[in-house]
Parts: sequence; C-alpha cells; structure tokens
Amino acid sequence: MFRSVLAQIPRPRLLAQPRVMAQRWYQIGPNSARPGMVIDLNGSPQIVVAKDHGGTGRGQAVIKLTLKHAVTGSKSQERFRGNDALEVMLLIQKEYQFLYADGNQAHLMDMQTFEELTMDMENFEGDKEKLAFLEDGMGVTVQVLEPQPGPISWRLPARHTYRVREVEMRLARDKGATYVWGTMDNGAKVMVPDFIKPGEDIIVDLLDKITYIGRA
Repeated sequence: MFRSVLAQIPRPRLLAQPRVMAQRWYQIGPNSARPGMVIDLNGSPQIVVAKDHGGTGRGQAVIKLTLKHAVTGSKSQERFRGNDALEVMLLIQKEYQFLYADGNQAHLMDMQTFEELTMDMENFEGDKEKLAFLEDGMGVTVQVLEPQPGPISWRLPARHTYRVREVEMRLARDKGATYVWGTMDNGAKVMVPDFIKPGEDIIVDLLDKITYIGRA
C-alpha cells in the first residue's frame, strides 16, 4: 500500500521473473517500534534509528522516533501517540554484482539466481561522486522492499580493492610521510601515501569519505 512518495521512485526493471514471497506487512504501536525496523510513513519507507518517550499529549504518552529515509538517508523526528498504528515493512539487503553502466542505468546480477537487475543511477545511495569508483564485477548492495515495490536503491560496498595505475610525483622539498593523488585502473582518484607504486593493489574505504586504508 504505497502512496505519493514511493510512487515517485523510479521503478527498476527486472530482466527475469523475481521470486514471489508471501511476506506481508503488519501493524504495531509506536511503543513496539525498534531500531532497524522500517515503517511506511505517508508512503515513504523510513528506518527507525532511535526511540524516546517525549512526555504526554492530551493525557496520552507521546513517543518520539528518529527516522532515516531508506533511499535518501535524510533524517527526521516524528511524534506519535501510544494508540497510533505503524505499518512495518520488510527491508532486505541483497548482494549483487555490478556488470556495467549504460547511460543512466546500472546493470546488476544476483549472484545466487543469476537474474539481471537494471536500476537507475537516480536510485544510487549517497554522494553521486562515488559513482566514479564503480568497477565492473564489484559487489554492491541492493535494498529491496518485499513483497512490493521490490528494489528501491543500491550502494557501493563499505570497502573495495583497486589496482593503482599511476601515482603523482612527490615534491622533493616534502619531508616525512606525504600523501599524493593516486589514479586507479578505472580512472578514480584517491589520496595515497607516496610509497605506493603503480601496479599495487590498495583497499579504499567507500562508506563515508573516500579514504585509503592500506595495501591489499
């Protein structure tokens, strides 16, 4: 049962028939909400981050929930009365393999069923600059709301190993450990220690800020 907001999310196209699941949503009271649950708030999938009892309202307990949008990651705080009903949604994290990009679309493969999934770049989670770090064959995570509407967003792994293609020359006047720009085989750039050489494999943190972690 989706309303306006979810109706605006571009629907990915499955190139093979998805598995049909019998899971259905259910309702709970705000007191039963737990961090990690996903609720339907005005047609928008919201992940419960935290819960707090914020006092009373007209003689009834008021529960304050900190929520994070399942697609955009934006956070908000909402207040509910004890007798309000919340619709719980089933949000599943599924591992896919990135195959290739075609214009504004990413082609992914479920490595268990080998079904191919096409998702819009608009459904990519996080900073769009991270798309430069996509590599053919790398693992990605897809968020799926079941039984409907299916895949809603996708993101890069927390870490990934890259082959260094070239490294910026260190200035002679620099002393001690120095970070310079390194270019990966896929063209993406990240700051690396100046002792890293072309042809080496390095691990890069992709979760928040793009950061060099160490040699692979």
